[in-house]
Amino acid sequence: MLRSRVVTLFGVVSTSVALGACGASPAAPPEAAVAPEPAAPAAAPEPPSTEKPPEPTESTASDAAPPPAANPDEQRTVRYVQTPEGLRVEILGVKFIPKAEAVKTPAGIGVKLTLEATSGESRSLLAPEHGPLAFAGAIKRKGKSEPETFGDERKGEGEVVLTPDKPTKIVREWPGPKGGGLGNGDVLELDVGLWGLGANAAERRPVKQFLRVKVVVENWKGRARVEPPPSVKGQG
Repeated sequence: MLRSRVVTLFGVVSTSVALGACGASPAAPPEAAVAPEPAAPAAAPEPPSTEKPPEPTESTASDAAPPPAANPDEQRTVRYVQTPEGLRVEILGVKFIPKAEAVKTPAGIGVKLTLEATSGESRSLLAPEHGPLAFAGAIKRKGKSEPETFGDERKGEGEVVLTPDKPTKIVREWPGPKGGGLGNGDVLELDVGLWGLGANAAERRPVKQFLRVKVVVENWKGRARVEPPPSVKGQG
């Protein structure tokens, strides 16, 4: 009886296989046995190769793995500097000088925000229907406990290109043509963002926390000031 054994990495598994009379060929008689042929002489070992292994080569652009795609929602680094002329905001080599002014509108008191942007290199701003500035915020109405909130919806895919040869002025007013302004005793906290900023259109990313504009109305006169967003503390 012939027994075979299978050995695995984590233990020994024994398997028995029996060859009996059923289906097995009878052994050959002694006089019919064939003498085994003499074993062939072992081949002489080959001399070691003197050739050097191929040196590694640098991978070509087609072999290299592509860089990871930029996250379209990744935030830009923003720096705030207080100067004698007021607040200055620096992003991606662009210097923004914001100015806010309370204005009277048919719907009440509003605010006019002006940005002067200068850049040492060409930069691209996403400018949809209402321009590069995105507005959202809250109004605390006099005599009401709950604030009114609002926010922009982007429409369109326009562009404003900042060039190094001259400053670019960006202006937007709140409220819009269909919005309601501020009354006496009301307070507006207007959060301002940039829809997108980059070296070119393909590299633009949003700046969601850019500025905050606060407007207070007292004796039917509005006072407006520009501040860094609440998330920024201790920069200057």
